[in-house]
Amino acid sequence: MEKSQLRQVIIDQQDSFRKGEELVFRDVELERYLKGDEIVIISGIRRCGKSSLLKLIAGQLEGVKFYVDFDDIRLSDFEVRNYQDLQDLVIELYGKEMEKSETEQVYYFFDEIQNVPLWERWLNNLYKEGKKVFATGSNSQLLSSEISTFLTGRNKVLKLFPFSFREFLRLKGTGITEEELKSDLLTSSQKAVLFRNFLEYFENGGFPLVLKSGDLELSRGYFEDILNKDILVRYNIKEVGALKDLILFLLSNVGRVYSYSTLRSISGIKSLSTIKNYLDYFQNVFLLYQLPRFDYSLKKQKISPSKVYAIDNSFLKTVAFNFSENKGQRLENLVFVELARREKEVYYHSGKKECDFVLREGLRISEAIQVSVDLSTPETKKREIEGIKEAITAYKLDNGLILTLEEEDILEIEGKKILIKPVWKWLLE
Repeated sequence: MEKSQLRQVIIDQQDSFRKGEELVFRDVELERYLKGDEIVIISGIRRCGKSSLLKLIAGQLEGVKFYVDFDDIRLSDFEVRNYQDLQDLVIELYGKEMEKSETEQVYYFFDEIQNVPLWERWLNNLYKEGKKVFATGSNSQLLSSEISTFLTGRNKVLKLFPFSFREFLRLKGTGITEEELKSDLLTSSQKAVLFRNFLEYFENGGFPLVLKSGDLELSRGYFEDILNKDILVRYNIKEVGALKDLILFLLSNVGRVYSYSTLRSISGIKSLSTIKNYLDYFQNVFLLYQLPRFDYSLKKQKISPSKVYAIDNSFLKTVAFNFSENKGQRLENLVFVELARREKEVYYHSGKKECDFVLREGLRISEAIQVSVDLSTPETKKREIEGIKEAITAYKLDNGLILTLEEEDILEIEGKKILIKPVWKWLLE
């Protein structure tokens, strides 16, 4: 890529990065990432707000801020030699500003860093020169493998998700303060406002631009982008139709146990190793998460069937096959994503009965969670209670949690406490 061409792109991007816009504060402890010399890698699915987070970070720093968006199509010819051009452009654009103070700090902000060659070596060079770097990426496998090879001990990884419910409320501006949300003193009208907003979040997911524009169909475009750019092209997939059948089946069956034989018959892919690779690809680009069954035996755990969940509820409306409302699946998916956002180690329990989620801390299971839209029928209530009761007993817990759409109660069963709580309240804890 010619330096003159690169210069114009970089000038345009600096202007765009500096433009004032109303940003939603994210629930991330930024202070720990601002401190120290380590390279900060922000990973997450496309369109979850990584670029906006870079702007939020930049707003808290004093000094020169140099920004490059490597997802810009004009940088598709970027080569290794252009790294030096970027260094030259920093001096060219900000030299006078840097001369004002000998200690003027330069901060580097790079979007979608995985799109350019040998990026990890370049970041390593910047680190050695004492530069503070913040970089985003949309491929977890690529980033983790390259980080472990070249940047071990020199980086901090920040995993970013689409908006949480609390962040969604911040975007919407409900008039309810953060202090009131943290308290247990909400009025009936405030609870009604929160529940109404929750239903919107439940339906539309957490992609920032989808929520700002009110256009749920943007989600379908994100899915197509990720599928085409980050999977089909990057991994040079030949069985395009089979891969699409596989991802559509998985998105249409979140929260359900699947076997490789089922996936083979659905997709027509004969090779089990190919199916496993495709599942890894979906997970690498943050489209799906695989949830294993818990077992004290690691060997049994590995051969047990898994479940999958989608990174965002919007995909269950815009991409998945919807033959019914599937509120139960979507509510369960929402709860799983929040557990992943909270960095919990999650499994499902399956014995004679089933419990949706059990959380592991160290060597023990510390919590059991069941999800159900409601407990309105005797059959549903019996099934959900028996499932969580079995998990409580199996892992020697004192209590369990059933999350519902609206119901709230406390049950005492055989000396064990079962809390029944609306999902919206749990999301705000």
